Amino acid sequence: MRWRFTISLLFSAILSVSGLGAQEAIYPGPVRDLFEKADAKITEYYQVGKITLSDRNEAIGSEIFIGRPIIAIPDCDEAEYLGILVEKSGGIPIEMPGKGCSIIDLRTASAAWDGVAMPDGWVSASNQYSALVYKTIADWNIPYLGTSDLTKSIDKGLRRLPCDILSFDTLVKKARTFRRAVRLMDDIFTIDTHCDLPDMYPQGWSVGKKNLGQTGIPKMDEGHLDAQVLISFLWQGSTDDASSKRAVERNLARIAQIKKDVGQYPHLCGIAKTPAEADSLRAEGKKAFMIGLENGYGIGKDLGNIKKMKELGVVYISLCHFRDNSICNTSSRQGSDPSKGLTEFGIKVVEEMNRQGILVDLSHPSAGTFWDCVKYSKAPVICSHSGAKAVYGHDRGLDDKQLQALAENGGVIQVYTVPEYLGRPKDSITIDDVMRHFDHCVKVAGAEHVGIGSDFDGGGGVWGCNGDNDLVNLTVKMLEHGYTTDQIKGFWGGNFMRALKEAQAIASQD
Repeated sequence: MRWRFTISLLFSAILSVSGLGAQEAIYPGPVRDLFEKADAKITEYYQVGKITLSDRNEAIGSEIFIGRPIIAIPDCDEAEYLGILVEKSGGIPIEMPGKGCSIIDLRTASAAWDGVAMPDGWVSASNQYSALVYKTIADWNIPYLGTSDLTKSIDKGLRRLPCDILSFDTLVKKARTFRRAVRLMDDIFTIDTHCDLPDMYPQGWSVGKKNLGQTGIPKMDEGHLDAQVLISFLWQGSTDDASSKRAVERNLARIAQIKKDVGQYPHLCGIAKTPAEADSLRAEGKKAFMIGLENGYGIGKDLGNIKKMKELGVVYISLCHFRDNSICNTSSRQGSDPSKGLTEFGIKVVEEMNRQGILVDLSHPSAGTFWDCVKYSKAPVICSHSGAKAVYGHDRGLDDKQLQALAENGGVIQVYTVPEYLGRPKDSITIDDVMRHFDHCVKVAGAEHVGIGSDFDGGGGVWGCNGDNDLVNLTVKMLEHGYTTDQIKGFWGGNFMRALKEAQAIASQD
């Protein structure tokens, strides 16, 4: 059969290609141990440096596969029949590795799958092969046809949207869009501007591990994400001199932890202080990590600490968090006056950040602070993880006047995935709610001023977009909503990096 011949060509072409893990590890009991062992094996594979990310792109880019999506068929009694139905619907059927394969074999082969066709009820807890096949599908967000009680349970645990594919024609159509999304993300630079993985260092999490949460290099690879901003976060404490000094020490310690963590995996990633350095790491097939400071409390009361932040690689500072501090007032509803803005010290902080080329982040500050920063900042300002107040009236959102002012300033709003800030009821929030905020921001501010700042491992995550590996789903939605390749390129990093370049250029002039 023609499709069986294609199988051998493809599998030999991508034998050395990688595949990685899933979202948060909330699995049904019968398969928990199996999945955790699989994730541990994937982590081990990364840590010994056997993964070559560029190989995957080479395999996917092979001319032989352009035009028709690849639909994987599992090793099962119905394989021949499924292959015929896939061909009739316009896809290229390909038999995935057999029942004796390892999780790495499945992950390797899955790099080229655009969809999966399997018999209804085929995935079961008693069949380790079928369970691992489905884990691969879930990890990579590959469109699939064929459900079972176990697939439904896994989807519920991972907060995946229910499968709505009911025919082979629909599967091939979905696979074609998925392929476009994957190829697009692999062709452009992609960055998520807010990730709180460093908060989990005390639990042993790391950028190079298949963590229990939402982030890390394995999941970034599955989601086709090139870069992420790792956050040094501080809760707001007292602002007396002694407390401020301790805040600076905690901030410096966390930044040191971030750099040490990333430094463990020189074959996989590196710290980028500039857009050029991020591009260079991507060209080497590595992930780029930038550093952000969430809460200006971490600079204390010494403006000299801002220069120190620049030297350590901090690219943006969020001026405050849920409480007022020495710099400004917060947007939080916990008693702060939203009309109040920058303090006298805060104005000096913004001016010094401009001199050092550090972006001013206005995701948590009050409306008064927002307008003061637009007034005083010579460089574009950003909102690293925010939303649209017109879509849902939470204090963490920006109103339309702020969105318009952000665009006039040359800044960007990076849309978050935090259920609490997207709307209610919380348990029903999905990726479509994220897109409602996203579309509104584009409509008001313009496509050149919008991006993605998930807030994963810090409260972010909705049905259909619950981890780094789910970010490809946002690109699928962008395509379905009619956005162009150039616009999507801007959303996934072009807009944020342009603002950062401008801020750093202004600093060099001073």
